[in-house]
Amino acid sequence: MAIFIDASVLVAFANEDDIHNKKAIKIINSVVLNEYGQALTTDYIFDEAVSVTLRKSNKKNAKELGNYVLNSEIYIAKVDTLIFQEAWRLFEKLEDFSFTDCTIIAFMKTFDIKNLATFDKEFKKLQWINVIE
Repeated sequence: MAIFIDASVLVAFANEDDIHNKKAIKIINSVVLNEYGQALTTDYIFDEAVSVTLRKSNKKNAKELGNYVLNSEIYIAKVDTLIFQEAWRLFEKLEDFSFTDCTIIAFMKTFDIKNLATFDKEFKKLQWINVIE
């Protein structure tokens, strides 16, 4: 069992003013307690989360988030050529999903991960994904 952590959860976790902050804290606490098995994200999501936190909050919070993730239970995988190519194929086919979202879908399909911690509603359209929010 495993859970993929999306940037929306990490951004909300890092920002007390975010509407989803309390939910994000609850999700991260469940990850720490290993309730969903291995927690992971990708380098693309790490980049997005730190960059959005910088833009929406400040550099201090962005650095704290980055350091938290780097030293946490969350494994950061790299988007390799296989995932990238599958993500591009999905991006060309799927409406309403960014390329970065398609890297999540490709990664989850490739590694048979069903649980996704996200506040992005689009993922609920995919029946095989169990959205944790």
